[in-house]
Amino acid sequence: MKQLGKILFFNFTEGHGIIITSTKEKLLFTIEEWNDFEVMPELGLKVYFENIDGKIKNISLNEADIPTQAHETVTKAEDVLEQEDQEIEQEIEGSIQEQAKSEDLEEEEYEFPDQVVANQEVFDLSHEKEEHLYGIDQEYGEREESVTLTLNIKLAVNNYFNIINEHITHREGYKKLKGRLNYLLIRRFLWTMFNNLREIDGNIITPQIKTLSDDLKLMGNLYYDLLRKTKYPSLAYQEVFLACQDEYTKISKGAQDMMDKLSRLRTSEEQIGSTLKVRKEELSKNIDTAEFGLLQDELRSLNGTYVDIVHMMGELDERYKHDMELLNTFEKEYKQEFNALFDSATKAHKLNLLDILNAQAYLLDSKLWEVAKHSKAIKAYFQNSSIEGELNTKTYLKYYLDSLDGNKMNEETKKLYEVYDYLVTLHKDCILLVSSSAQDAMDYEVEMKKLGSNYEIKAFIDEKKALKWAIRNSIKVLIIEDQLAQMDADTFLKYYKRYVLIIPKIIILGKKPASNLYQISKLLPNNVSSKALFENTKELLKAKK
Repeated sequence: MKQLGKILFFNFTEGHGIIITSTKEKLLFTIEEWNDFEVMPELGLKVYFENIDGKIKNISLNEADIPTQAHETVTKAEDVLEQEDQEIEQEIEGSIQEQAKSEDLEEEEYEFPDQVVANQEVFDLSHEKEEHLYGIDQEYGEREESVTLTLNIKLAVNNYFNIINEHITHREGYKKLKGRLNYLLIRRFLWTMFNNLREIDGNIITPQIKTLSDDLKLMGNLYYDLLRKTKYPSLAYQEVFLACQDEYTKISKGAQDMMDKLSRLRTSEEQIGSTLKVRKEELSKNIDTAEFGLLQDELRSLNGTYVDIVHMMGELDERYKHDMELLNTFEKEYKQEFNALFDSATKAHKLNLLDILNAQAYLLDSKLWEVAKHSKAIKAYFQNSSIEGELNTKTYLKYYLDSLDGNKMNEETKKLYEVYDYLVTLHKDCILLVSSSAQDAMDYEVEMKKLGSNYEIKAFIDEKKALKWAIRNSIKVLIIEDQLAQMDADTFLKYYKRYVLIIPKIIILGKKPASNLYQISKLLPNNVSSKALFENTKELLKAKK
């Protein structure tokens, strides 16, 4: 059954408002229940609506929309409104005095909340007879005197680091790797290089490399999350400890909700306050008119709504301050103890995470270039770009740095030079010796080590192992005998050219190869002494080309 009422307040921003009925009952409504296409909700508009369990439904303007059986009820409601208007006109003098008091209220309304709440009697709204529109304790629960500890500090910290421990334990195998690559230093360029190589040849991202890269990203995120919490202790305290406290979380969520409601109520208070001012001016101009009673009734109802809102704000504000004091007391009580325990646990876990990250970076880098060296597209790219050197991160970074304008160097570019200097210390120039005699190979290697720690020396009698080593390293000088254990120098050089992109300086011991695959830097006799070979190699290394 539909009822008759008037719109007492409407917030266009929020899409909600208040309707006052003929019995002075105030009911909330939302724009979703508005059914009139031609007219939008506005203050003072008469409307018809259905009241279902205190909720307004199906709001309309036309009486024709009311079912026949409800027509008599609506007519009676209109009669009641008219009767009330007549009663109010008979009390004009008293009402004018009340109006003067209400103007005093308006001047005091910003002394929120005590001054305004104290003047509720001015409006004769009989709030004591109605159920309060806003039950704070009912919505947010009974007030607590303190916050109960749900999870102690040690257990909360352990729970957080247990997750990290699981990841570390699952990747213990990485610690067995001999190689390491400083992930924090090379991280940005590593991923840039990864993406660039993938664009050149998408096939190099094998399932193994995809798994390695995904796992490196996962562990990287884990490390940086820990680093973020270490850098901002209050963040660690909130996410690791406070977020685990059920009662604290409940009160905190309620406090945030109160803040949101207070913000919305302040907006409503300002809008109704502005409307009150307009209505008072209209009332003062219509004292001797027939509309005075109706305007006065609307003003009284609007004043009542304003007081309701101010009262709501007062209760909310008081409860909000009470709950915030509880939360602040709880936070202060455990913060110092938490910070000490969390900081101690962080130090050990950071070292473990970094060690695994460095091993993962090294393995990903190694596997990526291992596959890239067999990619025709990538080898062609290096050759077409005139990139000289072994296919590895150091060579690729040097090519990138050489392409930059030295006059436009920024902080990011300077960091890349730091990365390059670091890679130079990792990727040593190598000298490869291949001999048919194990004794000669051993003698040559011992003598060549006198060149110092800047060079890595390796001697082989197995041609296949020599080629595999050459593929993985940057060969500066290649020393081979004309006749090896399973092939001659010509055949070896053919394989070398096929699998190794870098062009080394070559010393041949014996006869010069028939083919012209490479330029031969030096040709020495088969029976050359280790010392003489050392001197010739040293001389070759000093030469610019």
